[in-house]
Amino acid sequence: MVNAIHTPVLPKQAIDSIITNPEGIYLDATVGFGGHTELILQRLTQGGRLIVSDRDQDSINYIRSKISSQKLTVIKSSFKDLGVTIDKLQGPKFFDGIIADLGVSSYQLDTAERGFSFMKDADLDMRMDQRNGISAKDWINSASQKEINKIIWELGEETYSGKIAERIVEQRNIKSINRTSELAELIQNVKRHNKKEKRHPATKTFQAIRMHINQELEELRSLLDFCLERTAQGGRISIISFHSLEDRMVKRFFRDKSRIDPKLAKLPNINDDSELKVIHKKIRASDEEIKNNPRSRSAILRTAEKLT
Repeated sequence: MVNAIHTPVLPKQAIDSIITNPEGIYLDATVGFGGHTELILQRLTQGGRLIVSDRDQDSINYIRSKISSQKLTVIKSSFKDLGVTIDKLQGPKFFDGIIADLGVSSYQLDTAERGFSFMKDADLDMRMDQRNGISAKDWINSASQKEINKIIWELGEETYSGKIAERIVEQRNIKSINRTSELAELIQNVKRHNKKEKRHPATKTFQAIRMHINQELEELRSLLDFCLERTAQGGRISIISFHSLEDRMVKRFFRDKSRIDPKLAKLPNINDDSELKVIHKKIRASDEEIKNNPRSRSAILRTAEKLT
């Protein structure tokens, strides 16, 4: 798997944030190609244990073939199924630390046949789990213009969403849109007069479609609920996000669970029933890391500690 090399973002900060006990039990909920996993294993003593998970079968196959450790357990699961999958294992149900590195791996972007990238011509797929769900191609060619507009606007924050949705429907009435290059060219034509945009014109639309196909925000909500339920008292939850909507969700979740309900806060004799304590509000990559790993430019790490 030549393209499987993937540099973890914020490696030291992320691992420092969750490893409080080298003999503890940890979960890497987005193992990818093992960047953070290998660092966690190096920190754990023989009494420590690490469970890693991903919904991408390529990732699972890679980890099982490349990393061998008695401390390691590998499972395949989406965030929403983590609880059920974990419960099938013999052993612990609570963790001293949980880490998740959200977003698309370098391998997924660089492997043309996965259909994630507008830079490589391929079948429009974009599924992180290619065995389940509807592909981007099927959705693009069947969704209503209203739905396409809504997804591109809300998840991609693309100001041209209406025109792009209209052009997609016009094009598919002539011929179905099946390739990444076809969709990218269509978007470029819609935005050809926009000279101010520094990124590729298709960036926001491809991002929005990917997030919709993989239900990334819904999956993140499930992960946060799982973390709150399954992190042991004193354990840490660390989330690395790359998208403003994801980061906002993590920020608000940590904030809301680390304070008294504002509606009740001014009432007398109200006990502080906060479930979390925010440890790191926002950590970004250094200039040096961004230079060595441009993917880290938009990464934001937030960490909270379980109080009860």
